[in-house]
Amino acid sequence: MVGELCLIAILSPASPMLVPRPVQKNAARDRFFSAVSRSRRVYGVQGEQGLARLESRRMRGRDVCLFWSDEATAMRWAQPLASRPRIKDFSLTEMLASVLPGLAQHRRFVGLDWLGEEGIVELDPTDFAERLRIASLDAFVHCVERTGAVFTIEGPYGPALLRSQTKHDGLVLPCWANPGEAYSRLEGPWRDMLVIKTPLSDFIGERLAWLSRHGHLVGPDYQDGPGALEMQPADIRACFRRAASTG
Repeated sequence: MVGELCLIAILSPASPMLVPRPVQKNAARDRFFSAVSRSRRVYGVQGEQGLARLESRRMRGRDVCLFWSDEATAMRWAQPLASRPRIKDFSLTEMLASVLPGLAQHRRFVGLDWLGEEGIVELDPTDFAERLRIASLDAFVHCVERTGAVFTIEGPYGPALLRSQTKHDGLVLPCWANPGEAYSRLEGPWRDMLVIKTPLSDFIGERLAWLSRHGHLVGPDYQDGPGALEMQPADIRACFRRAASTG
């Protein structure tokens, strides 16, 4: 029987629940999000005038801030783009919690994997954040399908739950496809807890059912801070079923 232990994390302004929607095919954009969803990193070029940016070709009078999915390519373009440049390494948490809101506030677009050519994929920061969450969910599902296991953190009374950012008075179960991500959370109030490996069949059949009965959400590959992905148990169950049917 799963217990009722609840450890509350950082409270932050609510962000909308993820609602996957069809996206227009774009090879460069899709490669970018596929890469960063696996590496969990985004790279920018920081110069004396801030992050490297160009004039937008999408909308006159606005700038596009440049980001890359790998460090080597960012380093290649650092010198032509900025004075006294250095590579800035952002986690997905930093992108969702601070970088993207800052760009939105300054009405700047996000440019993906610029390679010096005139054409560049420019996204609104809100659109970028949504696509990042969808790509992260896709990477989580495929990784779990491949390994057959989900990792959570538990104590003597049951799983560690966090305060939901999207549901008033709601709780969310953070879980990860990679055990290293779970082990990295064993600090602070969680330092004496354990990382639990749950077979995918048990996660779908038992853990998601328990979450549904209690009205809790699930946070796949959970990242701290605003913009964390939170889903209804039925929705993540449907994702696994679709992956199994197409695999």
